[in-house]
Amino acid sequence: MSLFATQNALRGEVSSPAKGDSFASRIVADGDGVILSWIEQEATVVPAPNTADATNTAKTPRAPAVFHVCMSRFVDGAWSAVAKIASGSDIFANWADTPTVIRANDGSLLATWLHSGTLGGYVYDVNVSRSIDDGRTWTQLGPLHADGKPAEHGFVSADTRNGVTAFCWLDGRAMTPSDAHDDAHDHAAGGDMTLRAARIAPTSQRPSPPSEILDERTCECCPTDLAIAKNGPIIVYRDRGDDGTRDISLVRWLGEGWSQPRAIGNDKWMMNGCPVNGPSISASNDDVVVAWWTGATEEGAVRVVRSHDGGATFAATIDIDVDGSLGRVESMLLPSGDALILWHDTRGDDAALVLRRLHADGTLGSVHTIAAVSEGRSSGFPRAAVQGSDLWLTCTTAGTAATRSVKVFRIALDTLR
Repeated sequence: MSLFATQNALRGEVSSPAKGDSFASRIVADGDGVILSWIEQEATVVPAPNTADATNTAKTPRAPAVFHVCMSRFVDGAWSAVAKIASGSDIFANWADTPTVIRANDGSLLATWLHSGTLGGYVYDVNVSRSIDDGRTWTQLGPLHADGKPAEHGFVSADTRNGVTAFCWLDGRAMTPSDAHDDAHDHAAGGDMTLRAARIAPTSQRPSPPSEILDERTCECCPTDLAIAKNGPIIVYRDRGDDGTRDISLVRWLGEGWSQPRAIGNDKWMMNGCPVNGPSISASNDDVVVAWWTGATEEGAVRVVRSHDGGATFAATIDIDVDGSLGRVESMLLPSGDALILWHDTRGDDAALVLRRLHADGTLGSVHTIAAVSEGRSSGFPRAAVQGSDLWLTCTTAGTAATRSVKVFRIALDTLR
């Protein structure tokens, strides 16, 4: 019997608009509904071999995979018709680097997705698209960044406040392009990955003003996260020290500019390659919660810190899980001051998406099992949103690229104790 059967299993799966081979999903609150975004891979038809010439033993080349960046909105008890934001064989589809869709203050929708162009490999841009008809049709605005260099750009996070949508991303323009990552997602090429930010104002046709560099040396492949606190955006990411330390850092908007990067947690985790395991942040006014996974302990640990002054200072670190996990965390701050922390847990041969409540007084609730997931990369990262009295979350289940499936869950907050 699975060890996860001893935990508090939850039921709350709702129908998903994602069909076929689907993955890389996100979900965000949107007015009185939620927006789900994801990638679908079109079924590839393999041409029959040419048997007319018996001497021709060459294999028929396989057609390049075609991907669709999709979205749907749940409102009034139903999903809207699936809209395709972008389609093509030139979409860079990745298990960890997912598209984003966010509502701007003018009512339009902004989406980001990765475009690999003609060079292939790990050379791709972050493209931005806008919809002014609630997602039914989309107009491409071009790259989020203006460097034009053949390099890696990705791991975008975004949020909206005061009429401006803020974006952050990892930017590899200072790196020499490489056509592959090794198993640890390290880069054999020279140069450093950097963290950058930009803003898009309503009706703007291009990102404005030009991007700002926030950190000149970061971990290469760990997702970023961004939340809006009372005084402006706060960005969290996995940093990279000169000695190979890969701990979590934070930068925040100070009114007229960005703060200097500051480490939080101070795990002093040394690793040669990128763990592909970024932090998560959630904020409401001056209350901030940051969650992350570290490999600094023998089994690995999911950790959380809290701030009540907009990220200026943080209380002591709280260990949410120390018994072995895959990480891939998500955090949600609730109106009550409690926080929900999600991560991929593992026990022996089992893996599952689990959730735990961190109460405002620092005590921990039960561990709830949401769904079984693969230990491999195909399971991606869980994403969650709070809408009214419910928690919405999405994840990818099953273990192979051929059987990936985006799942959606809706769970009453008062059942999560």
